[in-house]
Amino acid sequence: MKTIITLFTTLLFAVSLTAQFDFEMVKNINPTAGSYPEGGTVYNGKLYFNASDGTNGTELWATDGTAAGTTMVKDINPSGSSYPYHFTVYNGKLYFNANDGTNGNELWVTNGTSAGTTMVKNINTSGDSYPAFLTVYNGKLYFNADNGTSGNEIWVTDGTAAGTTMLKNINTSGGSSPSQLTVFNSKLYFDADNGTNGMELWMTDGTAAGTTMVKDINPSGSSTPEYLTKYNGKLYFSAYNFSDGKELWTTDGTAAGTVLVRDINYGVDNSYPSQLTVYNDKLYFNATGGSFGDELWVTDGTMLGTEKVKDINPTGGSSASGFTEYNNKLYFYADNGTNGTELWVTDGTEAGTIMLKDINPSGASYPEYFKEYKGRLYFNAYDDANGSQLWVTDGTTAGTELITPTPIVLVNALASTTTFVEYAGSLFYRAEYDTAGSELWKLTTDALYVEDFATHSFMLYPNPVQDILNIKATQPTGLQLYSLQGQLLKEIEVVENIQVDISSLASGVYFVKDINSGTSHKLIKR
Repeated sequence: MKTIITLFTTLLFAVSLTAQFDFEMVKNINPTAGSYPEGGTVYNGKLYFNASDGTNGTELWATDGTAAGTTMVKDINPSGSSYPYHFTVYNGKLYFNANDGTNGNELWVTNGTSAGTTMVKNINTSGDSYPAFLTVYNGKLYFNADNGTSGNEIWVTDGTAAGTTMLKNINTSGGSSPSQLTVFNSKLYFDADNGTNGMELWMTDGTAAGTTMVKDINPSGSSTPEYLTKYNGKLYFSAYNFSDGKELWTTDGTAAGTVLVRDINYGVDNSYPSQLTVYNDKLYFNATGGSFGDELWVTDGTMLGTEKVKDINPTGGSSASGFTEYNNKLYFYADNGTNGTELWVTDGTEAGTIMLKDINPSGASYPEYFKEYKGRLYFNAYDDANGSQLWVTDGTTAGTELITPTPIVLVNALASTTTFVEYAGSLFYRAEYDTAGSELWKLTTDALYVEDFATHSFMLYPNPVQDILNIKATQPTGLQLYSLQGQLLKEIEVVENIQVDISSLASGVYFVKDINSGTSHKLIKR
């Protein structure tokens, strides 16, 4: 039986809007316990994930968003669980690793049918190859794998068994353990250990000869590059060397152009830059500097332009993390030393870096796994009364709230939820809202349309609207209402605030244009 629960909630902005949230369990995949779906990836019009139906173990599943259209693609391991994971779309098919119970954990592919779900190649004939870090580059799929002889090395495939080969045996005395595969400037970058220089930054053009170490950053050991991030025409990362510790580095792909950006925690001490995130033409990250704990930092790529945004926790580190851009600001979680780990937001300035809401006044809410969907930002957060649940924000304190099917049957419904995926107009995620256990749910809501008064000359609300449209303007102006086909339907003179009856209009999409500024905004009529 289909479970649909509708929640109406009022979100407060400069104006008030009423939003409708429809919750639905997609399918009770495991009627005797939770199916624990994981790894949602959209491919060929469906959402693919792994789940256990209680009979076949954890296998490959797909959904079109309906209960009837949610089915197991193939029982890859008839004797147990295949645990398919690392889903990656390449060349019109979906690749992943799985264990069929005979050949161990290997590289698999599917076209969405049972017959078309096959092992690409048994890379390690004596055990598991554990393919991971699947990355599309230059028309092929690259990954790391262990063939049982050479150790964990970088591999490449064109989708055929014959075309699945080790690119280069970087460490001939053992595995080089390549990871963090990142496409940058027409090359593929990664970290690897050649057995001589330690774990360093490497790159490849897809050939063995063109697979080389970029630079031996730490001649006395491993530099262990991490958080490879493209920004402003270069690749940024954290790395260690003996004289500077673990600091922020950048490269243009050459040894000479691989340099330290700034020794944030001066001397041999480490600043441990992490969570590198591009926002508003700068690079934001978490780092520890001198007498300060780990805080929010920013760089423009220069030493002088690398600075702390704000000392959020004056008594220690704030552990700022989870950076996600939404509505022209950067959202994250941090601990100010008083309220615990809560939801924060920044516009890149010290004054504009604030705690958005103390979700759990008696402790920490640990907001994380942010996902923008239809104009709002959704995330998982905890409060003492309800445990881990789904929260949403529009960027205001009043508009940051718990949303959940009512009544709440179980607390901690999202205790094991780490992924939100937008597909077919809904937000899919794992939840345990009732006694059915942890299953695949979806949230469907209206798009949020609220004009930013700081950047636009007029505001429309509510939007979507049914009968009466409120218009607020920053200055007197003339507005024109157009149909989707471009037909002028109405001209409106606005001095400051005005209400317009549009009940006679048919349901659909319209546009309102400011005659003076030329800007236009979408209007949805119910």
